[in-house]
Amino acid sequence: MYNPQNLHECEVEKKRNPRKFVDALMTVIGVIASISSIPQVIKIYETGTVSSISLTTQLVALFAVSSWFLYGLYIHNKPLAITSGLSILVLATVVVQILVYQ
Repeated sequence: MYNPQNLHECEVEKKRNPRKFVDALMTVIGVIASISSIPQVIKIYETGTVSSISLTTQLVALFAVSSWFLYGLYIHNKPLAITSGLSILVLATVVVQILVYQ
């Protein structure tokens, strides 16, 4: 593990660290994955049909994503927290729609 001895070394190490780029890239990928269920939300809203959607599957997915969200907060990982939070909103919307339209 790198342990800088002075501020200059710390700044040099920051420039070498590609973390910001990777965080940005993973945030974009996570947002795309998170919003991929929005067409499902729209279809349910337009048709009012949820017979082919499993409530159990959606609840398990919601639990898993909520766990990742809390973990992202715990480790202070913004990309994980942001994308998991967005997924929670989409999955929770599907769960509510299933409960309303069943």
